[in-house]
Amino acid sequence: MKKIHILFFLVGFIACKNTTNETIQKVEVKQPQNVNEETLKILDEIYKNAIGDSLLPLKKDTLYTFKFFDKLINKQQLIFSDKGKLSAIGDSLLYTLKNARQYGLYPNDYHYTVIENLCSQFYNKKDDYFDATAIAEAEVLFTDAYLKFGAHLNKGRFNADSIMLEWNPKKLDTNWVAILKMGLQQKNFQLAFDSLEPKHPGYHFLKHAIQNYIAENEKLNWDTISFKNITDTLVFKENLKQKLINTGDYNDSLKLNDSLKLASAIKSYQKKFNLEPDGKLGKLTRQTLSLSKEQTIRQMEMALERWRWEPSKYPERYAIVNIPSAEINVYEWDKKQKLDTLVLNSKIVVGKPETPTPTLKSKINYMLIYPYWSVPYTIAWKEILPMVQRDTNYLHKHNFEVINWKGEVVKNLGKLNWKKFSKDYLPVKFRQRIGDENSLGICKFNFNNKYGVYLHDTNSKRYFKTFYRYQSHGCMRLEKYVEMARFLIRDDTLKLPYDTLNAYFARPVQKQINLRKPLPIYVRYYTANVEIMKDKKGRPKKNPQTEDIKFNLFIDIYRKDEEMMKLIYK
Repeated sequence: MKKIHILFFLVGFIACKNTTNETIQKVEVKQPQNVNEETLKILDEIYKNAIGDSLLPLKKDTLYTFKFFDKLINKQQLIFSDKGKLSAIGDSLLYTLKNARQYGLYPNDYHYTVIENLCSQFYNKKDDYFDATAIAEAEVLFTDAYLKFGAHLNKGRFNADSIMLEWNPKKLDTNWVAILKMGLQQKNFQLAFDSLEPKHPGYHFLKHAIQNYIAENEKLNWDTISFKNITDTLVFKENLKQKLINTGDYNDSLKLNDSLKLASAIKSYQKKFNLEPDGKLGKLTRQTLSLSKEQTIRQMEMALERWRWEPSKYPERYAIVNIPSAEINVYEWDKKQKLDTLVLNSKIVVGKPETPTPTLKSKINYMLIYPYWSVPYTIAWKEILPMVQRDTNYLHKHNFEVINWKGEVVKNLGKLNWKKFSKDYLPVKFRQRIGDENSLGICKFNFNNKYGVYLHDTNSKRYFKTFYRYQSHGCMRLEKYVEMARFLIRDDTLKLPYDTLNAYFARPVQKQINLRKPLPIYVRYYTANVEIMKDKKGRPKKNPQTEDIKFNLFIDIYRKDEEMMKLIYK
């Protein structure tokens, strides 16, 4: 179904792109007082070329916002120009389109280059005439740009599930056109844009941090470092040194030899991406060094884009997982402070790049103490079956049971012909017994989702001590599982005191605890974010200043940002 949907979209898009509007003759006007009248006549001709009431072909493009023109403007009036010159609001909008990156958007998504070129044709000084056709076309493209810019500020440019560029007005705030119209009427579209943007502090802090980053690095430039051919060590080291000088990480004043200076600079660079600062050129460090300045800024812009997919308001209590930083935060609304307060932060282990943790939204509705681990089919035939075929004692060593098609535990494993089992014929399932050695650890936090992933403790604690916490098959391993469990039952401690919970953890008997208040959980993918420094009581500062905000970058571990950038920047 998905492939058919995509094909339909592309066929429809191509059909629209190939629709040619009737040739619009260039109209030259000598007197300024006649420009508006002639421009409106041409506008009327342009609008007659519309496909139904939804699409308008113009300048080898198809304007999908045309359906909303009548709700926004009076087509018998000029908004962005007057008597052959840009109006004040037209001039301001052109400036905003030029500087769209201040919002994490891309100028040419809004016809900036085309509009700028048309504006240069408004008046031909040499032959002393106004080009009414260019003015009319600019009016139409300005209107489309204004609508599209507001829509993209409101809910972004992508389908968040499929990561496809889309035009879907149904997902926008119901009053988005009315807000944009108010901006035109009050000649203050900046106010309209501010009203359409997400209200989350995290979005605005990140937007401000990106603007600062661009300004601070305006005079600096660095290119990508290639690791394909490093046989010429001296040349490679010099290129690497030059990049680290440009990024501000190489300190030539250190009283160290060249190799130690370079290692120190690499450590400084690694810290920016929250990588282990070991001064070595490992896989992830190489990936970040392969980013140019432009690619780094684009990665930040993708994080801003993802904020636009978030709900307009979070619940009073919720957990949010950030995959690239491999951590989970639990927030609760503080009525006195009137802000979300961080009540729990924990490291987690997320999926490997080949078995990624999915982004999702759900609710933790129960926790299972001392869970079994029912091995997923893919892991069963890919990983466990080959080990059993080499050594049937593997099952005993790792505390696995074998379950037959009836759901019964197989007692005599020697009767099974393991050599005949394969990916296409595996008539049994593997289940790991409860206990400290279970891969799910002591506690599993369950939430409904189509991917079959969950949050759980683990018997492999060593990963929590590393920076590289992308090690699982897709589920999320939680370091502070006890703290999470205590928070989840906090409002039900009369029936289930903390001492009882601790007793459950100490006794290897399976116990399911249904939550009176399920906890909403959001699993997200942000490679850039901001962290608000805490006050003396350990709470995020209510009115943080610039020095209270830490800007974080993370590795694009699943290359999701890279996928989005290819679609936007082509």
